[in-house]
Amino acid sequence: MKTLLILRFSAMGDVAIAASVMKEVAAQHPETHFVFATRAFFAPFFDGIPNLEVFSVDFEGRHKGFKGIFKLYKDLSKNYKIDAVADLHDVLRSKLITLFFRLAFKGVKIATINKGRKEKKALCLVETQKTALKSTWQRYTEVFHKLKLETAIKPANIPYYPEKVKKIGISPFAQHKGKVYPPELMEKVLELLNNGSYEVFLFGGGKKEQELCKKWQKTYKNVHSLVGKYSLKEELEFIATLDVMLSMDSAGMHLASLCNVPCVSVWGATHPFAGFVGFGQELNPQIQLELPCRPCSVYGNKPCRYKDYRCLYGIAPEEIVKTFLAKAQRR
Repeated sequence: MKTLLILRFSAMGDVAIAASVMKEVAAQHPETHFVFATRAFFAPFFDGIPNLEVFSVDFEGRHKGFKGIFKLYKDLSKNYKIDAVADLHDVLRSKLITLFFRLAFKGVKIATINKGRKEKKALCLVETQKTALKSTWQRYTEVFHKLKLETAIKPANIPYYPEKVKKIGISPFAQHKGKVYPPELMEKVLELLNNGSYEVFLFGGGKKEQELCKKWQKTYKNVHSLVGKYSLKEELEFIATLDVMLSMDSAGMHLASLCNVPCVSVWGATHPFAGFVGFGQELNPQIQLELPCRPCSVYGNKPCRYKDYRCLYGIAPEEIVKTFLAKAQRR
């Protein structure tokens, strides 16, 4: 049995997309042993894949710094007979690990993702005509093709039926301000959903967001905050029971995909054309304003050039709820 090492350390959404791809790749190549090197926290994403194991990296401890990266290479080499490496990250850490494998002259095959950085940078220029780029899952799949692991992947659409919605998940936060629907407007969304027809469950965020969600829970009787209450595995199990997820361009969308739950997504500074739509979510509603300044960045990490985040404040809460629940909006 050949052993293939996969490198993808972060971020949560990207690792979740990789997990969706790995389910397909591993199923189509049962003779291959896959070792996925990532943070221990993400291990539940890969549950149920029999020929894949997660190797936990520790960038805050044993694998910290340049010496730590070399230790990571040694740990991987000691524990496994690696035949090939699929670098799905293409950052300094993964580049160093693949370099160490090359320098060992053991005939390990290496394939690295083409992230399309130039195309994504061009997409963010105001004067550029906006066209959809390759999706992230397609770019991951190309890496395996380079290693002669031909895999046919076509995500099955995760159907969304608004008329059947009773149990709603909302993932209202993201790492960067340009991807977060303003909290005062999100509260209005919760108010509009507070009519006795739905149960709403809030996901994601840190301590600051946890306090905000507690406040919303106290204000609206049908809102329940799960922030900080469950492990990632338990959270995934709960998401799997939802009828639909409402999420920013963030990990919530990709967790929904892992659980085969439809997701309605809200996009601000970023754009679906950059390739980060959830696996199987392409036909589900994507709420956004078509502005010439969008996208201003691929990851939403740049400050608004107008300082008013009009791409987010311009989306009315009523429009989100209408799109979220109206059958006429299905595509």
